[in-house]
Amino acid sequence: MSMFLHFDLRTALRALARSPGFLVTAVLSLAIAIGASAAAFSVLDAVRLRALPFPDGDRLVVLSEVPLEGSPGGCRTACDVSYETYANVLRTTPLHSLDLVAGYTGGGKALNLGGDPILVFGGVVSPNLFDLLQVRPVLGRSLTPEDDRLGVPTVVVLSHELWTSRFEADPRIVGRSIRLSDTDYTVVGVMPSGFNHEVQSQFWLPVVPTLDPSTRPSIRSLTVIGRLTPGMSLAQLRGELATLDGAVIAGTGKDRTPMKLEAAPLRTRYSESTQAHDLIFAAIVGCILLIAVANLANLVLVRSLHQQREFAIRSALGARSGRIVREQFAQQVVIVLSAAVLGMVLSAWLLSRLGSLDTMRSLRPSGMEYRLDARVIGFTVLLALGIGALLSLVPSRVASRTDVQGVLRDGAPTTTGGRRGIRLQQVFVVAQITLAVILLTGAGLMARTVVRLSRVDLGFDPERLVEGSPSFPHPWRVKERFLPVTRQITAELLQLPGVESAAVRSTVALGPRGASPRVVLEGQAEPLPPGLVPSSGFAVTPGYFGALDIRVLRGRDFDSHDLEHTQPVAIINDWAARRWWPGDDALGRTFRVDTLPGAPPLTLTVVGVVADNKAAQQNLLLADEGAEIYRPYEQAPSAFPAFVIRASGSPAALLRPTRELLARLVPDRPVFATRSSERVDDQLSGVRVNALQILGFALVGLGLALMGIYGVLSYTVGRRTQELGVRGALGATRGRLTALVLVDAARLTAIGLAIGLPLASVAIRPIESGLHGTSRTDPLVYVAVGAVVMLVTLTASLLPARRASRVDPIVALRA
Repeated sequence: MSMFLHFDLRTALRALARSPGFLVTAVLSLAIAIGASAAAFSVLDAVRLRALPFPDGDRLVVLSEVPLEGSPGGCRTACDVSYETYANVLRTTPLHSLDLVAGYTGGGKALNLGGDPILVFGGVVSPNLFDLLQVRPVLGRSLTPEDDRLGVPTVVVLSHELWTSRFEADPRIVGRSIRLSDTDYTVVGVMPSGFNHEVQSQFWLPVVPTLDPSTRPSIRSLTVIGRLTPGMSLAQLRGELATLDGAVIAGTGKDRTPMKLEAAPLRTRYSESTQAHDLIFAAIVGCILLIAVANLANLVLVRSLHQQREFAIRSALGARSGRIVREQFAQQVVIVLSAAVLGMVLSAWLLSRLGSLDTMRSLRPSGMEYRLDARVIGFTVLLALGIGALLSLVPSRVASRTDVQGVLRDGAPTTTGGRRGIRLQQVFVVAQITLAVILLTGAGLMARTVVRLSRVDLGFDPERLVEGSPSFPHPWRVKERFLPVTRQITAELLQLPGVESAAVRSTVALGPRGASPRVVLEGQAEPLPPGLVPSSGFAVTPGYFGALDIRVLRGRDFDSHDLEHTQPVAIINDWAARRWWPGDDALGRTFRVDTLPGAPPLTLTVVGVVADNKAAQQNLLLADEGAEIYRPYEQAPSAFPAFVIRASGSPAALLRPTRELLARLVPDRPVFATRSSERVDDQLSGVRVNALQILGFALVGLGLALMGIYGVLSYTVGRRTQELGVRGALGATRGRLTALVLVDAARLTAIGLAIGLPLASVAIRPIESGLHGTSRTDPLVYVAVGAVVMLVTLTASLLPARRASRVDPIVALRA
């Protein structure tokens, strides 16, 4: 058996070596499809199929806090659980379905090692988190309940990476005191290598010692995960959570929204972070795979039809059909295995690229990375074997159905067999064009989104702006402490060389958390509907609008007379002015708005209207239009200010002086400074990367489809040589003969467009949420895709068309 197999493979290699063009084209097209498919499987496997990288990972659940049905508002802080609910309900109420509940959150600290402070990110966790995840330190101990009390010495657990990179893997690190921001911590342990738990944490602190009882809790919400008790199900846990009183969960106070607790498998926390991208990526790769398989089947069919004379001669000389089929199968094995090896190399490169993209970096623990492991390799091998088995049917069917007598007599495939082969080729080509059209339409819509976003009117000029923010220590978060420091920082920023102007902006609360604020206009009894009011407002200092180049359309800017004890005033944006008082002037009008939770409504007088802008929005490019309320900073001060500085020259030159000034006036605390234009570029680059991914795959799909068209037309021209010669002898011009071939190409392309364009409007629904400034039915994109595909396919058809026009009538008739 092995001898026959060796002989078949050797024969297959010799046969393929005689057709290097076919071999290279087949291997490359299939390698692209297999490589992309392996990469897509790795992406999906990382978060959806592979076991969670924790012991008993299937028993881990994540808890979330959402409003009761009928209650106003939405999820608070991305559905995380409020600290009050965690401390007063989950830690005190016995839940039989859970044997352990832990909470955590993240944040930055300034690590002081004698030089410039180093910004490090870590976790604030309940001590039992490590027990829940069943991870043990390699040095010292983990956190204990005794560490999680007010008044005890503050302790920290380090990650293995921070221990080795900043402390040179000092074996005596346990017991050493280190300074994080403004607090000294004693190192009690070092976690094992690779454990960083979701957000690349470099250290872990217990929750309670980080709370400041003299102010509002600095930790407002926690991510809460639990472990199901053996024998208990998720449904049973959900039933227990449903029995908890919503009012108890919400806590006491008029400002709290009635809430309920929900539970879901922990895996959903990770899979949902890239769900849209993963599924879209998999669908795109699926299209590429189908295009590649159809293309390769087309190539194999063309080659097999050309080999019919060879099959007939060998059969006439006594070769059995089984032997011919086996040799053809061996050729497909060589092609598929070569493509699989090359595809795995391509897959490894794709995964490395995907892992480095910001758009693919998501919330997930170590062990859920994209990688080329045994599972992915196994998937690749099975995929290659399946494709090889399907492709081997094509030449086998052609060889077994060859009319030996007819081929030997006519020197060409029989009429019936030739027509059947052409029809099958045409079906393959139409399918390829259809799939390529769907991909190109998606790429066109994403490209149009990129163009529209690059032209978005932000309403302010970000080019020469620098934004800086310090993190005030907890004792400073009272007005008597942070307000003088904020004024001093603003004054010293104005003295920096190259600073044209500087101002302060902060977000101020409007209404209760989780609910829309009540805004009642002067002379009206009913509040405005939620769609016409902002969820929060902004406090700004005089000169803020000038620093950002935001136009004051009517009225005035804030000035030095707008102080704490003067008349409460506000500036609104033009969007609010036009909708709150349509047809009337907003200046001098008053409205009542909920401000601090539990406080009586505040009456504000409108003193100015500014142009609509997105300066204070987190998603600059993607933010929706809406109402904005600005208040004087002195009347609504905040312990979380952001400083905006307009540079007279290059803003990059102000980054370091800004950081140094903030670090000097707010010592031992994390400080941030960045250019506003970077925020715009980062958001645009994320959308651009998605568009380029889809466009790249679409171009690959179109290229494969063009190969199919070229193969069909080349084979058709070869079969019609005699017909074309007769037409030429009867007076048909070269242009007429060229047009005959181009009409065939246009007909196949038109059929593919007629099927592909309507399908595209349905298939593109998953990316509809990522479209901005356009829609999935944008006619301009569909017209452009149709024109491009038709033009490109006709261009690719010119070579066989020219060959048809140059058929020598004498030679054709003699044949």
